[in-house]
Amino acid sequence: MTADRHPPTLFEILRSFTTLARTLNLSETVEILGITRQTVRRHINSLEQMKGISLLELRNRRYFLTEAGEQHLLEAEQILALAENWLSNKSVRTRGHSGLDRVTYQETGGYSFHAQQHHLSRLWLDGPPMLRRGFEAWSQSQLQLEHPAMSQMKPYRLVYRQRRDGWLCVEIGEKSSYATWLGWEWAKSAIGRYSQEDPVGTDFDTFMSQAYPKVFEDGSARLDHICGQIPRARNGPAIPVRFQRLLLGCIFPDGEPALTLFVARTNRIFISGLDMVNVPAMDEELLMEYDI
Repeated sequence: MTADRHPPTLFEILRSFTTLARTLNLSETVEILGITRQTVRRHINSLEQMKGISLLELRNRRYFLTEAGEQHLLEAEQILALAENWLSNKSVRTRGHSGLDRVTYQETGGYSFHAQQHHLSRLWLDGPPMLRRGFEAWSQSQLQLEHPAMSQMKPYRLVYRQRRDGWLCVEIGEKSSYATWLGWEWAKSAIGRYSQEDPVGTDFDTFMSQAYPKVFEDGSARLDHICGQIPRARNGPAIPVRFQRLLLGCIFPDGEPALTLFVARTNRIFISGLDMVNVPAMDEELLMEYDI
């Protein structure tokens, strides 16, 4: 007897919830998943009981997401993506004694990405000036995105809103790592698009966005060192990249939460267990270690 491809119960429950939440149609969900209508309903009921909240409601024979369902859908999909990657041996996540994440991810094109979370104090050890200035502005702003201190950092930041379909880009600074890596055309066209639509590909976006939800929800801060190979244009060749990334939970003027990213390309990264001698360094012309 062969083992099931996926772990039962929670995996299947989440699949039922995320699929029905996207289609809002029970017949279509049954066809996609290849299970019965009764099974889908049972999965939804079980998940709602486990969480103690209503995620979907049926009105006039049509399904609608509740407010709680809207809030939890993206996180449920990310949990599923992590599980899929783990089962396919794409992603390996470890946690050190300090509780900080270390992730290795193998994407479908054969390239690998590595990330190491660091204590924020490391910003003053080898952090690029942009990230230090970004953190200082954030601490002065009391999380307010349009505070004068944060407004001064607009040219260097990327800002997302969380929406049902993913992370919606609402601001790209012209001097940010994203704009200078992907180019003027993309930077001027990306506002109002989701992060997974950028030219570097969905695998890299999945890898990069794993840390977003907690920082977004907590209004907290997080520092990562990251390296890998990504293209600079859609369908372009992947080239070596190393950078430090600062994630910051912020607040829009209307009180809605925001996620702000400051990213600086630098060869000064440390990832435990990874021999950096064997990881290609970035070309000097692409580095962002200058003062601002």
